[in-house]
Amino acid sequence: MIRKGNVRVNRLHQWLASRNVACGLWTGLCFTLASTVYFSWLQRLVMLTGSGRADWHSMVVGYLFQAAGAFATMRLLRRPADNHRRNATVTIALFAAVSAPAMLTDSLFAVLAFGCLMNLLCGMLSGYYLYAIAVSADANHRGRAFGAGYAVSTVAVGLMALAPGGALTRGHPALLVCLALAGLAAWAALRLPLFEPAEAPAPADAGNMAEPSGRDVAVTCAVVALISAVKNLGFSFPSADIQAGLVPQLSRLPYAIGLAAAGVVIDRNRKNGMICTLAALALPFIMLGLINEPVPSMAFWGLDYLFFGFFSVFRVVLLMDMAARARRWEWAVLGLAAGRLGDVAGTGAALLLSGRQVALIAVTTVAFACAVYLLLSRFQKLYEPAVVQQKNEREVFESFCLRSDLSNREKEVLHMVLAGHSNASIAEALFITENTVKYHMRNVLQKTGCKNRTELQRQYTLALYPHFEDNIRVMARDDAV
Repeated sequence: MIRKGNVRVNRLHQWLASRNVACGLWTGLCFTLASTVYFSWLQRLVMLTGSGRADWHSMVVGYLFQAAGAFATMRLLRRPADNHRRNATVTIALFAAVSAPAMLTDSLFAVLAFGCLMNLLCGMLSGYYLYAIAVSADANHRGRAFGAGYAVSTVAVGLMALAPGGALTRGHPALLVCLALAGLAAWAALRLPLFEPAEAPAPADAGNMAEPSGRDVAVTCAVVALISAVKNLGFSFPSADIQAGLVPQLSRLPYAIGLAAAGVVIDRNRKNGMICTLAALALPFIMLGLINEPVPSMAFWGLDYLFFGFFSVFRVVLLMDMAARARRWEWAVLGLAAGRLGDVAGTGAALLLSGRQVALIAVTTVAFACAVYLLLSRFQKLYEPAVVQQKNEREVFESFCLRSDLSNREKEVLHMVLAGHSNASIAEALFITENTVKYHMRNVLQKTGCKNRTELQRQYTLALYPHFEDNIRVMARDDAV
């Protein structure tokens, strides 16, 4: 029994030691912490000001402070990597300290003041877990780490809200939950492999995306802000009277499913993720057209939240990909910052146009058309050249393996070796032992006629770029002259 217990503990340790799992786990902890505090603060705000003014304070002013916090983290991330764990832990501690008065005080001024500080630190904390995912997770696991972390925390917060009287999301019980989550998040920031660069990005659409410039990043951020504004405007449409009998906590279930599904779909194919994101923007128009029609409006309500998950994941993964390609890891934070600015613009416009449905729909329609055009053009500029290059490389790889008569497992091992993975990393990814990896590697070397990995890499490079050595000789001759 003791031996079985030790085996389980070792397996748990190995599971937590995986960078992809660690990033998803820490993201979930941080988001659960932030959501618990935010909803408790929002309830206090509604009680003191009413729902109308609370929307302005929470979704306009509060989101502005979250964007400011994300930009502040971006500045800090340019400093040496050794400080990131410490800075993230300090941010968690400050967030917990500021949250107490924001959730408990009866003074409107204190609720607003501490609420602004809380949102600022919330943006900073979000910046750190986005950075951790971009740096540590494999390229084809970034969406899953982000989406799964958000999905689990979304369900957790929904379950807390379903407690009798919402006891776990307000007052002293909410503060105790906040402190417990903050302690776990701080421990994870110090102990898990969160800020350690991955050995090599795994093959994915993003692995070969076009080299982004500063201008590309600025334009992409503007597009992310625009689609975020359109989404918030769309949520203000009349929607077939679905409010009757609606339980707000139920929205968390389809949203969580959408987040988890989005992570998988976007990691497998960025283009499919973009299509689902456009669907998320179009759904409010479909719901608007079905007002007073005999259709299950609750189904469309759930579908809207389901596709909202794709929108939430895609906008941050897009900037993570650009950050990884340019090796400017701090850019990963911009997906959240730009999205929050778009949320502010969309929510503010929706509140100003409240009661004027024709004007609201007209503004949203124009913004939607612009968003679709700009997102498609951005995606084509950033990813389409990579799709062609990836197809050519895939053909060369398949030809290389066919010529050497490699088995399917040997092809998988070769693929990861060429990407720069170690035996341990390959064993973990393929769920086999290191000795089995070595066995397959010996077969690969024997079949390709190579003595070691260096020669294997050189042979594959020559297959991929036939004139590679000729170019090297020409450059060497030019240098000699």
